[in-house]
Amino acid sequence: MNGFDFYPQAWALYIALGIILLFMIDLKLRKFGFKLRVGLLSLFAVGAFTPQSVTDSDSLAPLVLTSLLNAETNGISAIYKGLLTLVITWGIVFTLALAIKHFIDAKSRKSIASNNQPEA
Repeated sequence: MNGFDFYPQAWALYIALGIILLFMIDLKLRKFGFKLRVGLLSLFAVGAFTPQSVTDSDSLAPLVLTSLLNAETNGISAIYKGLLTLVITWGIVFTLALAIKHFIDAKSRKSIASNNQPEA
């Protein structure tokens, strides 16, 4: 399998359009809580942007697509392997997003509490 001339440009366009799609999904999810929004958005992002090398090639493609195409030749085990990778990656991204939010909230609460204390 040969690569094509616009491989880096195709990935750049794919990532840009994927980020735009995530922003549009986020606009629709504004009425839901933070944890549900982050959970769904990180699931979509991990599914769309986790790369895997294509069989018999030096190219990368989204893991979801390569798992489905590898299932044609390798059987259902390729899908299970891909799902396991996606679940682990999603768990890490989701946990990091919640941890970052927790630390930001804790810092803002600390600064608000220090501003509200009367000076002696």
